[in-house]
Amino acid sequence: MSRENLKFRRTPKPWKTVETRLLASLDDLKLHRDRIVSKTGFQMVHPRLFVDDFSIIIPVLGRDKLVMVWNYRHAIQGWELELPAGHIENGESPEACARRELEEETGYSAGSWKKIGWFHPSPGLSPQRAHAYLARNLKKGVLHREPYEFGMQVKTLGLRDVYKRLWRGDIVHSPTASALGIAQPGILKVKRVTVSRRS
Repeated sequence: MSRENLKFRRTPKPWKTVETRLLASLDDLKLHRDRIVSKTGFQMVHPRLFVDDFSIIIPVLGRDKLVMVWNYRHAIQGWELELPAGHIENGESPEACARRELEEETGYSAGSWKKIGWFHPSPGLSPQRAHAYLARNLKKGVLHREPYEFGMQVKTLGLRDVYKRLWRGDIVHSPTASALGIAQPGILKVKRVTVSRRS
């Protein structure tokens, strides 16, 4: 029996956009209101947010550590444990963005880079893509943070510790959780780990 192809694809389209209107624009962020109709004739209004794609980095220090950041997010009024990440600037490749963001946020540069995949962080609202990169052979340098990254702290944690935090539900930053999931087969060599999930 052949395996069904369930990878991302754009066709066939069960919905048709019959009207779109720009509601708001703030720098590179644009909010549209779409009126869409299904093949059965059902109509609805759907928001669509355009925002720059970004790169997220899994920086492996030595054989068994990850370099992460402890970051304050105004929208959620709180702190999260995250992987280094940032938006792709005009004319920049996803890998160039990853290299820049790693150095800006952590002060590290990497001698080895590998793209391990991409994902849609918010597919119900936006076509934005996140490009995930594995960075190895890290070398400590100097931080080059932007003013809006004030308060960010570098955290170096053991690989197993990071994944236990993920599986317990302590890591709630969705791009970080997704990137760690994609990277797991290549960086975490464990047969079985038992953790207690938080409610």
